Amino acid sequence: MRSEIKIPINNNFELYFDNWVNFKSKIQKQYDDRLITSIYYDSENFTTARDNLAGISNRCKYRIRWYNDKSKNFNYEIKIKKNNLGKKLFLKSDQSLIDLNLIFSNKNDFLKKKENEFFLNHLSSNNLVPKMNVSYLRSYFVYQKKIRITYDRKISYKLINKHSLKKNIMKDFMNVIEIKFEPENTSLALNLIQNSNFNPKRFSKYLRGLHLFGISNYL
Repeated sequence: MRSEIKIPINNNFELYFDNWVNFKSKIQKQYDDRLITSIYYDSENFTTARDNLAGISNRCKYRIRWYNDKSKNFNYEIKIKKNNLGKKLFLKSDQSLIDLNLIFSNKNDFLKKKENEFFLNHLSSNNLVPKMNVSYLRSYFVYQKKIRITYDRKISYKLINKHSLKKNIMKDFMNVIEIKFEPENTSLALNLIQNSNFNPKRFSKYLRGLHLFGISNYL
């Protein structure tokens, strides 16, 4: 389990982030930027979103993800949250994208394989359906080899199941910094953002997308 600090910033402050990285001489670029695409799954009545909004300590989030338009190499992912700590279970698929409604289903032959049972057993009993496509450009950094920093920008959201009369694609004016670390490195992580103008707060891209489409107001 690891800890995470999220810092949403207006995309007009992108230069400020660049200056902060350059000022902190021990922040190093980890590897090349990547385009990330995720499809988030939820129950028909948005159980996952409701749990998050209610601040329920123990909850899960379900998604598939691929990098740089390589949807044939997607991962299954379950993010497990327990209080302020989290971990991620993932499986690398050996198949192309199948019917999106069958991805998190006991009808999916890939998940029914014996070696993948551990993953299938973590799925919610709720019927999971695709709700939101989220894509963004991610930059990767590391601080003192102990703190992982990612910077997500050019975030866009697309509804898969329409629950809104608004246009089906939304581009965000917010970027987000994510700082990820083991609990024993908490002091180091807090010192990293000390004396900056960053304001850590809760931020979920899935919930953000629902908000921009006006859906979360009704949950």
